[in-house]
Order: sequence, then structure tokens, then C-alpha cells
Amino acid sequence: MEDFSRDLKTNGMIRGETEQMLYLSDKLNIPFISLSRYEIPPQMIKLLPESTCRNYQIIVLARFGPVLTVAMVDPLNVLILDELRTLTGLEVSSVASTSSDIMHAIDFHYISTFELGKDMDGLEKVAIETLTKEKDIDVYKLTELSQDATVINTVNDILSDAIKEAASDIHCEPVENGLRIRYRIDGMLREIKLLPKDMQEAIIARIKIMSRLDITQRRLSQDGRFSIKFEGRDIDFRISVLPTHFGEKVVLRILDKGSMKLDLESLGFSEHPLGIYQRAIQSPFGMLLITGPTGSGKSTTLYSMLSRLNTFSKNIITIEDPIEYYLSGITQIQVKPEIGLTFANSLRSVLRQSPDIIMLGEIRDTETADIAMKAALTGHLVLSTLHTNDAASSITRLIDMGVETFLIASSVTMTSAQRLCRRLCPLCKAKYTLDAAEVTRKISLSLEGDKIELYRPVGCPQCNKSGYKGRVAIVEAFLVDDNMKQMILGRLPSVEIKKYAQEHQGMKTLREDGLQKALSAETSLEEVIRATAEV
Repeated sequence: MEDFSRDLKTNGMIRGETEQMLYLSDKLNIPFISLSRYEIPPQMIKLLPESTCRNYQIIVLARFGPVLTVAMVDPLNVLILDELRTLTGLEVSSVASTSSDIMHAIDFHYISTFELGKDMDGLEKVAIETLTKEKDIDVYKLTELSQDATVINTVNDILSDAIKEAASDIHCEPVENGLRIRYRIDGMLREIKLLPKDMQEAIIARIKIMSRLDITQRRLSQDGRFSIKFEGRDIDFRISVLPTHFGEKVVLRILDKGSMKLDLESLGFSEHPLGIYQRAIQSPFGMLLITGPTGSGKSTTLYSMLSRLNTFSKNIITIEDPIEYYLSGITQIQVKPEIGLTFANSLRSVLRQSPDIIMLGEIRDTETADIAMKAALTGHLVLSTLHTNDAASSITRLIDMGVETFLIASSVTMTSAQRLCRRLCPLCKAKYTLDAAEVTRKISLSLEGDKIELYRPVGCPQCNKSGYKGRVAIVEAFLVDDNMKQMILGRLPSVEIKKYAQEHQGMKTLREDGLQKALSAETSLEEVIRATAEV
């Protein structure tokens, strides 16, 4: 293996792999690089196959013209260098790095573009050593176990099955007797499997390595993300790790760009709210507010609005926490409160960038609300969200936050509220008849006639026996007209604003819109009641 390998063996008395490599790098005048501090461009990973990198313990770092820079455990190995020149057709410049650094980089970068769903049969099933007590955990042993074929296969199966089931989240939850895996499908958590306790640490370590998180940190929460290829689609995963009594709980949010339809019509809006949205986004300035609890589809609606507004003539900037989807042609900012990059500070800077349209992920405090309102008054179209139960309550919420009523009346153009109901499976839904009086009793809405035809979930293999497949939005929305501005200036309660919107703009409430979708067989009455229970 040439002089480098021979010197590496003769200098084994130098403690630590990194120390040995630094010693030999200095002695042989070969640059040394710590890959943990180096970010490899994604396009470099495509230059060599994973098998070549693993066999030779190398990874491509950069390309400058006809010269390729490669990190190697044995940078003086002329046989490997000649092979790389033949494979790439480029000149090769080598730098030294440790074996563990290179293999860790290969694990991270090649798993990011791993094609899930390929045949994994024939992999040897290796027993996983139990690692339950924190004091017994050896980081190097844990890293080794996370690279075991059984662990890799299990994690790949969890990810690919979740994507196939159209899950929005994966929950890996340590319990006393194992690692419970649950998927959130159509807004509801569903238990999938219970993995053996002795696989828990290796599975979680594998996910943390894929997310480029610190596997040595087990007492504090961590956040990360990674991407994979699945059946030709790019799938992003956002990771949250939280220490619990029985170990670290990991939640993976699945962001499937391929399945996301960024247009308002595909969201299933009824005719009235869709018309309100279409009129509102044509406004040259003002604030458009979407309200609702977490998981009600607000972000998807915002992205759909931006997709409609995104043209070459518009400067669109978003401020988000976190950025869920990257949109071509739009400037997106990730807030980082730990370094002072808050919504308010970011918004001040954005206003100096001459934006036409601003999207704020959420209005969380008075300062952000005040700046956003003034931006909407000075010629900018501002899109944002609030956490309120219905559309009218967004006005009183802003007043409660300390925003001046004249600012609200002058800047807010539209406010809406939405929820997501599970959509009935079209293959197995069943019709039934219910007394109109019984429906009125359940949802407090008056109905004409004696009998009402509705549909209920049944369950079939297509919907995994749940009776539901996908989700549909129920929405209420209104425009702030001159009369409503006077109501805001007079600080009238939200019930008065809501009543005015119903009587003068024809607004359907969330429950009324939901009932209409139940009558048209899109969802069930029970789903409408569940989604609008707090309204």
C-alpha cells in the first residue's frame, strides 16, 4: 500500500486515528481534511458510485476544471488514483482523511440519494447487541451497529412503507418493551409495528446519522433533515429528536414534493371560499390571513397561493419556521431565533429588499403583527397565519395582541379559517338515511325535509380498512369591506363580524361547509363533527 500505509502501521503508537493521519500528513506533505467540518456539494456525489467509494475508502470533495479532489485513507495509492482517472476521465488530486470520517460521509451522502424500494432480499440478518443503559453505550459500537444490514433494511422499510401509505409523519416511540412505530395517515395516528427493544438504539442512531445529527448527544432535543429518492421522486424528511424516559423519541415529517398539488382548485375548496381567495390574491396590497390549529393545512394553502402569484415580474420573499417546501423563483428565509434571526427582525430586513409579496409563516407576537400590518399598508401583499378557531376571531386576536384597530381595518383584506376532514374511500363508502332532526341535534344546523342521505365509512383493502382515503378542506372566508372596517374600528365582538359575513357576503361557516361536503359524499358526518368540535 505504498509508503503511506506502511508509515501508518509503524506509527501505531500515536493515539487516535486522527492524530496518526495528522502526523503522516505532515511528514509526507499531503493535505489532511476533517470531513466532519466539510460540506460536500451534492453534484460531487454523483461522480462515483457508492460501491467504488466503499471499496477504496474514498469520497469526492470538489472539482476544479479538469482536476478532481478526492479524500482517501491511502492518498499515495497509485493503483486507486489510476483507476479513478480511468473512471472519471479527469486528473485526480488526493488529500488524506480518516477511515471513520470517509465511511461516515459515504453513509450520509449516499443514503441521501438512496433508491428505496429496491430488492433487499438476501441480506444477512445479524444479531443486534442490546444497548439500553446510557453508561454502557459506546459511540463507535453504536455507529457500527447502525450500519448493520438488518438496521439499514429496517429503516428503509419504515420509510418506504410510510411513503406508500401516504403518511405525513412517522413516530418512532421508545416504550418499555420495544420501539413502537406509528404513521400519521390522513391526520390520524395508526400503530404499524413494535420493534424489539434491542434494536432501538441502532435504529435511532441510523436515523440520526442520515439526518447528520450528533449521535453522542442523548440528553437534549435535536432537529435535522435529509432527502431520499423514492420511485423517481424527491422526498424530504424533517426530523425531531426528543429525549424521553425510555430513550429518544424520533418524529419524521414527510414532505413529498411529488404528491403536493400547489393550486387552490385541487385543495377541494367549495365555490364560495374559492371565489373569495381568487379575488383576494388579485389585490395589489393588503394582508390575507389564514387561521386554524396545527395540522389544518394552512401551509399547503399558503404555498398554493404563492404558486398562483409566482411570476417573473414579482419579487416574492417568505419568512418561515421551518421551510417545508422549496419553491423555484421565490426567496425563502428560515428563521433562527437562537442567533437573533426572528420573524420581526427578518421582516425588517425583507422590507429593504423591495418585495412585492411577503409570506410570513405565522404571526406570533405584537411586534411581528405591527410590522406586517404596516407593510400591508405601504404597498405590499402580505400572506400569513394565526391560531384562532374561526375566521372572525382573527380580528379580535389581533386586537388582543395590541395591534391598533385602525391598522387592522386598513390593512386586512381577507381572513379565512380551515380544517381538514378525512375523505371517504370512493370504493367502499355506504349510503344511509338519517332523520333531519337527528342531524340538527348533532351539528346545530337546521335542515329542510324529514330524511337526509349521508355516507359512512366501511373499510376495504384499498383504504387499509379505515374507510377513508385522503383529506378534503372545509373553509370559511370573507373579505373586509367598508362596513366591516367600521365594525373593527368600533371593536365589535367576533360574533357580530361573523354574522355580518354570513348575511351580507354569503359566507358558509366551517360546519356548514363541512355538512355540504358530507351531503355530497366527500366525507362523513362524524368527520365534520370531529373537525369542527371547538367551533
